[in-house]
Amino acid sequence: MSAATLPPPLTKKDFQTDQEVRWCPGCGDYAILSAVQAVFPELGIKKENFVIVSGIGCSSRFPYYMNTYGFHTIHGRAPAVATGLKAIRPDLEVWVATGDGDALSIGGNHTIHMLRRNVGIKVLLSNKHTPPGKRCKIALATGSATITRRTASCKTRSKQSAARGPKRWSMPCGDIDTLMLAAI
Repeated sequence: MSAATLPPPLTKKDFQTDQEVRWCPGCGDYAILSAVQAVFPELGIKKENFVIVSGIGCSSRFPYYMNTYGFHTIHGRAPAVATGLKAIRPDLEVWVATGDGDALSIGGNHTIHMLRRNVGIKVLLSNKHTPPGKRCKIALATGSATITRRTASCKTRSKQSAARGPKRWSMPCGDIDTLMLAAI
């Protein structure tokens, strides 16, 4: 292609949609969304080659807020759907947008198998430390001694921490460089 026929470079605006973003005020998912929308143009990949796959939860609204192809799957199954898509279409840039409950609790086995298969999927895993709407419940990947704004006043906090104990996550295999953890 000559310089005269090259398409204009992509910008952050090319990855934004007209959808109203529906996260709680101050939620860290806003920052993650903005960062992803800013990074995608820098990757030099055609917009139509991006696919975002998500499960259930606040962070899983990503497909609605990104002007790319996307799937909003059922709870915990985004890694399985993304793995199938990447296996069938290795030319696509497949990203999973998920939270710790979706990926590490109900979808824990699917996440481990996705990493084990190592098919080149990128994962945006956000951990807010307290599930939305669950004032005194702590998130799965949150350390047992962590006190958050939402759990500081909970009477059940010490019982939950004692019963659950410390969490240790180890992935048996896979390309851990593809796992991007956003602790917010």
